[in-house]
Amino acid sequence: MKLYEINTEILRLTDQIEFDEETGEILCDIDSIQSQIDSLQMERHSILSWLAKLILNLRSEEAALKAEEARLRKRRERIARKQERLMHILDRECAGRKTDLDVATFSYRKTSHVDVSDAAKAVRWLKRNKHPECYRIPEPEVAKTEVRKLINAGAKVPGVTVVEDYSCQLR
Repeated sequence: MKLYEINTEILRLTDQIEFDEETGEILCDIDSIQSQIDSLQMERHSILSWLAKLILNLRSEEAALKAEEARLRKRRERIARKQERLMHILDRECAGRKTDLDVATFSYRKTSHVDVSDAAKAVRWLKRNKHPECYRIPEPEVAKTEVRKLINAGAKVPGVTVVEDYSCQLR
């Protein structure tokens, strides 16, 4: 029997109890009804106990998974730091030259990013020169991709420079 069925049956049984309004005397077989209610209460209690055990098991499993996630995150971070240190060694030793290492090729790729040193100054200039796609509202923020296009087209945006850089690749 399901929990909601047990609760419904207990309500039905309690509704069957009849008593005299004037004297308060019970007019039905209360012992039979009480024994049925008691057996339903025991079944209800066993279901609730089972649910409590299930919840406790799930909590312990959740705690174990959290601990495992933390352990794996720490391991991933250690591996990422080790990889970064080893990439710095390769970068230092290859000194900017593309190098064939038999199992992989270590090469360099030119990269650039927009560095905004004075955002307020840049936003004022972008507003005056009607480039609304280059900043965001409600909180004005420089849209670096759009500003890069402007700079590459020859505009000089105050407070913004395109920084040329290199990133290492191992394939």
